[in-house]
Amino acid sequence: MGMPKFGRRALLLSSTMLVGALAAAADAAAQQSASASTDMQEIVVTGSRIKQAANLTSDSPLTTVDSIEMKLQGTTNVETMLNNLPGITAAQTNAQSNGATGTATINLRNLGEARTLVLIDGRRMPLGDPTYPYADVNFIPGALVESVDVVTGGASAVYGSDAVAGVVNFKMKRDFEGVKVDYQFSAAQHSNENGDAQGVLKKSAYPVTIPGDRFDGFVRDSSFVMGVNSPNNKGNVTAYATYRWTEPVTQATRDWSACTMATTSSNEDALATQDNQRYCSGSSNSAYARLRTNGSGTGYSLNPDGSASFVKYNSALAFNYGPYNYIQRQDERYTGGAFAHYEISPAFDVYTDFMFMSDHTKAQIAPSGFFSGTTYSINCDNPLMSASEATTLCGANAGSASATWKGYVAYRFTDNNAPRYDDLRHTDYRYVIGTRGDLGGGWSYDVYAQHSAVIYNETYQNDVSIAKLQNALLAKNVNGVATCESVISGTDTACVPINIFQLGKISSAAYNYVYTTSFKEGSTTQDIVSGTVSGDFGAWGVKSPFAKDAVAVALGSEWRRDAIDLKYSENVLSGDLSGSGAGTTQPAVGATEVKDIFGELRLPLVSDQPFIKDLSIDAGYRWSDYNLAGKANTYKASLNYAPISDVAFRGGYNHAVRAPNIIELFQTSTSGIGGALDPCSGSSPSASLAQCGRTGVTAAQYGNISECTSVDGCNTLSGGNKALKPETADTYTAGFVFTPTFMPNFAATVDYYNIKIQDLIGTVPTSQIMSQCLNTGNSYYCDLIHRGAAGSLNSSDGYFITTDINAGYRQQAGIDISGTYRQDLEDLGIKDLGGVTLKFIGSWTQFNRYQPLLHEAKYDCAGLYGSTCGQPTPHWRHQVRVTWNTPWNADLSVNWRYIGGTSLDNNSTDPSLNAGSGIYNNIDGKIAAYNYFDLAGTINLMDHYTLRFGVNNLFDKDPPIQSANDDYVSVLGTYGNGNTYPGIYDTLGRTFFLGITADF
Repeated sequence: MGMPKFGRRALLLSSTMLVGALAAAADAAAQQSASASTDMQEIVVTGSRIKQAANLTSDSPLTTVDSIEMKLQGTTNVETMLNNLPGITAAQTNAQSNGATGTATINLRNLGEARTLVLIDGRRMPLGDPTYPYADVNFIPGALVESVDVVTGGASAVYGSDAVAGVVNFKMKRDFEGVKVDYQFSAAQHSNENGDAQGVLKKSAYPVTIPGDRFDGFVRDSSFVMGVNSPNNKGNVTAYATYRWTEPVTQATRDWSACTMATTSSNEDALATQDNQRYCSGSSNSAYARLRTNGSGTGYSLNPDGSASFVKYNSALAFNYGPYNYIQRQDERYTGGAFAHYEISPAFDVYTDFMFMSDHTKAQIAPSGFFSGTTYSINCDNPLMSASEATTLCGANAGSASATWKGYVAYRFTDNNAPRYDDLRHTDYRYVIGTRGDLGGGWSYDVYAQHSAVIYNETYQNDVSIAKLQNALLAKNVNGVATCESVISGTDTACVPINIFQLGKISSAAYNYVYTTSFKEGSTTQDIVSGTVSGDFGAWGVKSPFAKDAVAVALGSEWRRDAIDLKYSENVLSGDLSGSGAGTTQPAVGATEVKDIFGELRLPLVSDQPFIKDLSIDAGYRWSDYNLAGKANTYKASLNYAPISDVAFRGGYNHAVRAPNIIELFQTSTSGIGGALDPCSGSSPSASLAQCGRTGVTAAQYGNISECTSVDGCNTLSGGNKALKPETADTYTAGFVFTPTFMPNFAATVDYYNIKIQDLIGTVPTSQIMSQCLNTGNSYYCDLIHRGAAGSLNSSDGYFITTDINAGYRQQAGIDISGTYRQDLEDLGIKDLGGVTLKFIGSWTQFNRYQPLLHEAKYDCAGLYGSTCGQPTPHWRHQVRVTWNTPWNADLSVNWRYIGGTSLDNNSTDPSLNAGSGIYNNIDGKIAAYNYFDLAGTINLMDHYTLRFGVNNLFDKDPPIQSANDDYVSVLGTYGNGNTYPGIYDTLGRTFFLGITADF
């Protein structure tokens, strides 16, 4: 079983290369004299496979966060800690509800999770689940993290595909000896005193409860680590187990999220005299129902007084779905595993890793029901309708047995008190077995095989069947009893008529009939066989005459197989789910293979000479052969120059590759929501007839097209593409490291980066599709708009086409700055008070350019956010921590997190960003700069115990409020939730934590 899993050809390839390399290394060792050997502590720096002296610096920009920082932040989930770093933008987090994948992912440089490679001790993490195949850092046990290295210079030549934006490498605690037990409790305290939000709530057209002060969001986290050395100290086993429980928090608990905000926008020309107004928008999929024959007009709703009659729909009858949604998901997680190794001989150190995670999370959103966009039929002699209602719908045909009303029905099932639950479960495994050793003469090797699997199960509860809803609307009077036509005909004898014609009259039997549960299940697997040999040529005397170190190399090969298997229940396959974005979906099955050969070279040129303390060149190359995407070459080169010990300059170039992943290749066409809103819909479209005509709207349809009622946008049709080719990226870096001898305990780095990704794999943003088609009539964009028979983009046959393609480019440039400083207070004349440590990390984004299609419009998202640019990308972010290291076994620390201000992309005059709406949003136009302050402390007690405590977001600062939409533009996008961006800004309020570690 093992050999087919990892692949005989791959193992043979790796073994063949290694045998030759090992033989050469052994010959070199035999020729080396004993007098020539020296002992040197060597380490492996993230971003290279060549071992180097511990005092050398990385040739690429590198940020390291240690376990102490995790403790001071009070974070036991690593994504929170990483998302606080200036160079990382939050992606999937525990704050997602609608659209949650149940995973936690890392988005370096805001270039997307697909372009960030995540490693564990230099080896790949498991793929994410088969719907979202990006490394899930929930898998990482925080208790075992020694440090995290973030390399931002590109590293595909070293690690292979995906390291376009960079690499995040989790370094785990190994060779642990003893027992360590840890427990932490945290909770949020929030004062609901947001005057702006409460002003909106009080003016709401429908009743909204203003929440009071809260103490909630409880998280309990515990871990157990045990390690033991072998009696001869040649081996070690380190085992761990962790448990985490997270309490759910709903949007109803915060005044800024208690309703879904929207903005009425003014024309830009009138901005000076007309202010925008924010209001509680709600959903026209109303708890009072809404029936319309087409997209025009307001339609009819049930009379709020409970009588069997219709009234004209108005905004007071909209449904406030916000309070149901989670802003912190319920989550329960177990992890466990062990790292072990035993040195049989210096040349044969056998090691193995086993890691496991079981994660169960629930996302709650508002109840399902009838959703506008699907056309339903109601027979005009339906006995559940009153005569008044029948007349309203059918006119002169009221009561006719042969007449039928057809139109859109929107009706939330709120009286059943059954919100929708997205129940997500992930079970992850990762096995590694390998051997490494010292071959003598400065040469070593490492060969390993790795298998990982992610088993995914998703159950979507309390949705309803479109087919059953339709059956339940067609009812006849049979002996005084309302009976489904399908029961009479025998086509569906289980049908129960549904009474949507009077409030609160839907029977339990009808609910039981229409409610349904859907399923998704599947897995991703990854198999790797890899081998590397590294060393230097000191034995041959191969070195520069001006350098003290010899030329060093690393050579290796790797085989990798990624596979996906995703299946759906029949109601998902057929698109029968009313509350899940009606549309058909097909299973996804497939696998990719790649064979790599790679090498690195370190060439010291000059050392310890006047004005040249160190001068060296690093280079790397990788040849890859993908079974579907073809062959690719990646390479790098860098120069390191230190004129004196105090300063070192570094600069480099990386040519990186990202091959299409298993979702981008094998996902079949899937309908969903999330596209731009439609400026050609409604009774008064914001776009002209001429503009809308370019998008496929006829003169008869203009003014009669159904709006996309979901704030998440119009329908999309997405899918993979087996013809995709790899992305390529060119990264340039230049910077310096400053460690002045005249200022001990100080170090600083400044690095410039410029990353340009071409042949971009992705989709054209739907806002870009709409704006370009409206404004230019470009056939490429207009062909991506597929209007339904009635012109709608909110129906099963109306959607934006968002299939993956190789298209334009993305380019980002900026500067990273970091620094550390330690000052003993005694040196300042302050005795017996310990010292102060300062740590600083900052990132400036110069530009973040995006061109969806070559030779077409491009735009810059630096300093912007919104429907096209997504989450905020401020020009500047930083984090500053000052820690007082007292002489009393205690540390006190304050942390300052700064997030620069940003502006709404839709306000731009650039037609690529304003979605063609011509609307200027003053209320949502800017997010001011944000300052968060955190306090933390640690106390060592009785040698074996450490108490830690702290409060994050000390001043209980509310996140910025952003409207879910402003007229026809969806502001928040994919990662928005609860009127804000929860992965970037603190949402729960002031958060306290208390933890204790027992270490024996």
